Amino acid sequence: MKEYFHFSKKDRRGIIALGALIFLVIVLVFVVDGLQLKAESDFSEFKKALQAWEEETSVETQQHSLFSFNPNTVSEKRIDSLQLPRFVKNNILNYRKAGGKFDNPEDVRKIYGMTDSIFAVIEKYIIIPEPEIEATRFHKKESDSSKPASIQISGILNPNKADSLQLSEFGLNAFQASNLLKYRQSGGSFSRPADLLKIYGIDSTFFLLIKNNILIEPEKQIIVNEPERKTDKPEISIELNTADSLDLIKLPGIGSVFASRIIKYRQLLGGYCSVEQLLEVYHFPEETYHNIYQNLSADPQHISPIRLNFAGYGELLRHPYIQKEEVEAILGYRNENGSFRTLKEFEDAGIVDAEKVKQLTPYLTCR
Repeated sequence: MKEYFHFSKKDRRGIIALGALIFLVIVLVFVVDGLQLKAESDFSEFKKALQAWEEETSVETQQHSLFSFNPNTVSEKRIDSLQLPRFVKNNILNYRKAGGKFDNPEDVRKIYGMTDSIFAVIEKYIIIPEPEIEATRFHKKESDSSKPASIQISGILNPNKADSLQLSEFGLNAFQASNLLKYRQSGGSFSRPADLLKIYGIDSTFFLLIKNNILIEPEKQIIVNEPERKTDKPEISIELNTADSLDLIKLPGIGSVFASRIIKYRQLLGGYCSVEQLLEVYHFPEETYHNIYQNLSADPQHISPIRLNFAGYGELLRHPYIQKEEVEAILGYRNENGSFRTLKEFEDAGIVDAEKVKQLTPYLTCR
């Protein structure tokens, strides 16, 4: 036993040091448990603010929600509770105040600020009922086809004499009737049913519904007192490449909007080489084209062609007939082979097909 518990001086020092370390750890355990540590930062104010924000957000979510609505009739207070960006709601109200009307849900997509993602969410909530007036006046059964389809009083309207009440009963809305009366007050008159297309707000679809019920009586004074004026009156003849907006709006069915589009497209093309190119103008109606094409001409001498060897990327790309890939091919050919000497060389280069070459020929020059 004595030998077993015999330690050297070095061992005794180690045992004493280990015992002291164990004692120190035990003391620290009791001391640390008794300490009350103070947090370095006080988050109580932040927690209160976070809780207040959550409560406010929950209230706002309850106040703003999605629900079925008619954009033509929804009140300002009601639309304010709709879960939409505020500027979009304001634009819908401003559009209505300016006289605009939504004929179908797709029209809501045109509102400034309305994105595809927002519209995809609210589309199913948009309800625009079909107007009862149009349903009763223009959608008759086949058994009633012998009766006047649109007018309950006489079935016939003379746009040169009708007053606002008669226009309303005939089926024109307040906006259309007001524009028709203003047109007459400024000295305008209707010599044929198609002249109604001059009135802003009367489109080709609406005109097709009412044209069979339009009666324009000839002026007796003109027939009796001035019989020659009717035959001597020259027809409207307009050259598309030199006409301005005032010339174009003289044509039936052409208002300020289409006149502006015709001129802008002429600038993009460099000039019209054919009257048929009017059908390429954005949303230009075929009915209007068939009514006016005999009064139009297009002189190719007024075309401003593109200089094929000097035009840059932007100038080539602006032309409606030249696509991005074709512009890159033209510039690449010029870099590798130099200038085009003739349009035949341009055709042989295979940049565009033969049909496109015919289409582009009036608008290109190798000078």
